[in-house]
Parts: sequence; structure tokens; C-alpha cells
Amino acid sequence: MGLNWIWFALVLFVLLVDFLTSNFTYSWLALGFIPAFFLGFYVGFEIQVVVALVIGVISLFYGLKVSKKYIKTNIIQEKLLLGKYEGQEFVAPETIEKETRIKINEVFWAVKNIGETINKGDSFKVLEVKDNKLIVKKGDV
Repeated sequence: MGLNWIWFALVLFVLLVDFLTSNFTYSWLALGFIPAFFLGFYVGFEIQVVVALVIGVISLFYGLKVSKKYIKTNIIQEKLLLGKYEGQEFVAPETIEKETRIKINEVFWAVKNIGETINKGDSFKVLEVKDNKLIVKKGDV
């Protein structure tokens, strides 16, 4: 009976870890710890461990599959900061001939111009982000 409360503590621990990390991987193990907790009132610790491991590993395996499938179909993936610049138009803070560094939205970027020279004050469009460079071309604003 004294070791029985270990399972309850483990359930709380894995739920806390998953909550703090926003990972929700280890909570599937809790599905094995809960039956082990209740079995602790009737059977020995060795059987509790076997039940916890078997149910925990099975639920972890299938739970992660279900979670990944749910996330892929129901959660909209937000573009990274780099992807948000693609297709956007900006005003050139300085003349951009071929390659230079400019400040866009308070961040310095390496910029590669693949079109005609962009003069200070002209608009330009970000065509793509390649490595750490913005590939740009003169815009139509």
C-alpha cells in the first residue's frame, strides 16, 4: 500500500512535465500508471510495474500516432518569421544594387537583388528567403 502512491505521484509528474513543456508525450504513460495505482490495493508491486509498463508503452505508441494524425489534419501550421516575408512589399531604406544589408522591421537582413537597381524610397518585393538572404526585386507600389 505504501508504494501504491508512487503511481499517483508519477501521474501528476508526467502531466506536469507535459503541461510545462507543451509536449504532451509522456501523458500517455499516465494511462499505464492509473491502473497500476488501483491494482496496488490488491496485488504486489512487481505486477503493478508490469501492468504500468505494458499499458503505458502501448498507449504511448498508439497515442503518439493518434496525436500526430490529429495535429496534421486539424492544426494550422503558422509560417515561420522567414516565411512571412515572402510576397511582402517594403520601401527601400537605402539603394540596393546587387547584395547589401538592410533593416526591415527592426531586423538586419542580407538582401540579394535579382532585378534592376532599387533606389532609396522605391518599393521592392521579397520573392523568397534563401538561407539567410532575402531575394528581392523592384516592386510596383
